[in-house]
Amino acid sequence: MGVIKERMNLYLTKPVMDDLRRLIPARERTRFVEEILARELRRRKLKAALKASAGAWKAEDHPDLMTFEDVNRWIEEGRKGFTRDFSKEWGEDE
Repeated sequence: MGVIKERMNLYLTKPVMDDLRRLIPARERTRFVEEILARELRRRKLKAALKASAGAWKAEDHPDLMTFEDVNRWIEEGRKGFTRDFSKEWGEDE
């Protein structure tokens, strides 16, 4: 099933509209505007998530991760448990 699309009318300033018409071919404008809007909406969602999660990690809750060496050790230990053989997906080396 395809993506459901909705129509929206926007009012843009004349200089912006002139640039859009001059730089983006007519049949590419909707896609162009949607890509720009989607990028900005993702950025704003990320910014809101970062703001909402600020302070979630407290150093006193993780005394075992106080130094770079502690963090590197934790990463290496975690990587040991996540090995995966990709040869079936990627094929055997010849």
